[in-house]
Order: sequence, then structure tokens, then C-alpha cells
Amino acid sequence: MATAPCTAFRGVVEGSGERVGGRLLYQRVSYLSELCADLTRQLVAARWDEDSLDVLAAGVDGQGEALPSKGWMALRRLGWARAAAPAAGVYVSDRVRRAAQEYAVRMLRLAVYRRALVAAVLAT
Repeated sequence: MATAPCTAFRGVVEGSGERVGGRLLYQRVSYLSELCADLTRQLVAARWDEDSLDVLAAGVDGQGEALPSKGWMALRRLGWARAAAPAAGVYVSDRVRRAAQEYAVRMLRLAVYRRALVAAVLAT
């Protein structure tokens, strides 16, 4: 996941063309960031177990096909995407869901690597 520092001073509502000041823009970005983080937490918590980590370590889905390198697609292929849901009445676009799913799978794949590293250290 690539990031770049930037400063946003204002925004524009797409539908109406209304200008949004810095304070409201900050509130909206903070809300979106927290929403994405909450979905990521739910996904990681639902799959932070030995069986799920074993599935990721194997790198294949239920039909024996290799999992895609894109985490969000691997998560969907495994059927794990339903583990996270926003609060009732909150609409979350697919792009935001994909971001949360991608980060969750990256954390889980990192756990797989760390688990293997710890096992190797303990074996020696």
C-alpha cells in the first residue's frame, strides 16, 4: 500500500458543487478512516486463529486454486469478507470495503510469516 503526505484545505461535494472547509473535511476524513479501521479490526479478529492462518499459509482456496496476490480478492475468494459489517444503516462503498479487506489480509499474512519465524527460532 503506497502512501504520500498531503495537506487538504478544502473539498467540494460532487453532487452539488458546494465547497467544504477544512474543519468539515477533517471530520469527514476522520469518520471514513475510523470506519475503515473498524472493518479491518472485525476482519482480523474473526480470522486470527490457527485454522485461518493455515489456510493463508497454504495459499489456495477451497477449489485448490492459488489465492490472488491482492488481499481483498483473496479474502473474497475464501468467503471471509462477510466477517465485517458496518453499523446498521451505514452505507460503505466497495472501494472502502476493499481498502479494509486489503489491510486486514496484509496483517494476517504478516502473522503467518511471523508465526513461521517464531517456530523456526524455537526449533533451533
